[in-house]
Amino acid sequence: MNSFFQLFLAWGLLLVFVLMLYVVDKVNVIYQGYAEPDLPKTFSDGLFGELSGKTLWDAMSGIPVPGVDAKLASSLKPHYEPVLRQHIEQVFMEGLSHGKAGTAGVPTNNRIITTPRGSVESWLPIHHLASIYQAGVDFAANNPEDLLRIQQSLDQVTAMIYARIGVEMSEAYSATLLVQLEEDESGQMLPPPESELMINPPAQLTEATAQPVLQPDLNTLKPFALEPVQATEHAEAVTTREEAKPIPA
Repeated sequence: MNSFFQLFLAWGLLLVFVLMLYVVDKVNVIYQGYAEPDLPKTFSDGLFGELSGKTLWDAMSGIPVPGVDAKLASSLKPHYEPVLRQHIEQVFMEGLSHGKAGTAGVPTNNRIITTPRGSVESWLPIHHLASIYQAGVDFAANNPEDLLRIQQSLDQVTAMIYARIGVEMSEAYSATLLVQLEEDESGQMLPPPESELMINPPAQLTEATAQPVLQPDLNTLKPFALEPVQATEHAEAVTTREEAKPIPA
């Protein structure tokens, strides 16, 4: 009788232990379902839907994409232009930064672009990106002889990209990107230096400006009056001038 009671008690304790484990596991599952996950939030631009990366570029450049209406893709092009502009500007500035640091390389096709609605993954062909990146690298060399070539290369490749997607370019990229700025030791951009004429004026200009300008002394000036000319004197003067004229032959 005692052995049976002990066996029954052991089985009872084991059953209670298993039941406790089951209840604890259920509580954990319920808690995880209501608790917010401790993960960084990611935002996506819902305007383009499932279009991202190369599929977004294909749809904007007129290539048929399965499940995407051509009219819808055409209506999204004005919204895609700011994404495209950011992508081009970032690649150029990356080439400019790498050119100054002497670490020029090869840009990547994909880039995450921030939009007012979140972010979207942008993709551009590597041959276009390589030209934009190289323009930034060459511009970092600060060689005036290469400026015209860099301007033509940057404007041509960006014009090709805009023509590919069928969007009008409001302003050439060279007008906004090819701006020479200087940096101080802390990395802050400084305004362009003043002209050499203002800093080191020529010697002739210095001597000319150094000479004092003589002003008349108003205290030493005496007033005078104009005497009227008599009519007889005026007639005699006119007659004298007429007599002095040569007589034609």
